Amino acid sequence: MPDQESQPPQPHSELASFGEELRREREIRAISLKEIADATKISKRFLEAIEKNDHKTLPAPVFTRGFVREYARYLGLNAEEMVNRYNYAAAGDDRIEQSTHLDRLVAPKVIEAPPRQPKGLPSPFARIDRNLYLLILVTVALAGVIWWAIGRKRDARNEEARAIPVPAATLAHKAAPRRKPPELAPVPAQDETLHLIIDMDGNSWIQLDADGAGVYSDEMRRGEHRTFEAKNEFRFRTIGNAGGPRLTLNGVQIPPLGRDGKVVHDFVLNRKTLTEIPADSDRSQP
Repeated sequence: MPDQESQPPQPHSELASFGEELRREREIRAISLKEIADATKISKRFLEAIEKNDHKTLPAPVFTRGFVREYARYLGLNAEEMVNRYNYAAAGDDRIEQSTHLDRLVAPKVIEAPPRQPKGLPSPFARIDRNLYLLILVTVALAGVIWWAIGRKRDARNEEARAIPVPAATLAHKAAPRRKPPELAPVPAQDETLHLIIDMDGNSWIQLDADGAGVYSDEMRRGEHRTFEAKNEFRFRTIGNAGGPRLTLNGVQIPPLGRDGKVVHDFVLNRKTLTEIPADSDRSQP
């Protein structure tokens, strides 16, 4: 009989022990799932799914790894080690990008699996498909730059028009009575509310605070359109896919935040942002 220790670890059993270990660490510290959900802004049902190893409930692995990292940090565990253990334990899940992450896993006696045959379209068609997505992304970015440039030119013309002095009218006769100027209508006060519009070009995990309070923590999907309001500022605690959202603040479109797959943390939008957008050209770079 072959030695049992020489058998390769089973991903599903490792995944089960991984979720159970997280639950045990949490219970040892007498911490509830609600407390973790409130602190990390992660949905309680996702935390329960991690402990129960329920992949049908969890979102894409790129988001699940972020959940595991935040969960481990809150418990005081080594976050990166727990993410590596999750990747190793969940290697049997078809949604895990094995070619990118399995070479970084830390696990004893890992037996390399034979290379899988590529699935889907042949490589020439796959390259055409990737190029099409890249062309769409560049077109959207270029349209945003053109829209911003037109707005800047219009604002400059308005400033020049306001700067032209109006010549004082001369009186035809010193004794001519002066007419009382018509009363001007009061200028409406500037809107003191910040309006944020999010249009999704791709799926992305979003954690958004408005004036320090959490207003959204879930996955937004491509094609969604959402609006939010705040008095002072918006703070994106996490954007799982920087290429997913298109942001518009008080009618001003924010330049792209980065390439597809890039994760953004603590991105702030406020009234100062509206004045800094023309000079902040680095933000539009991937």
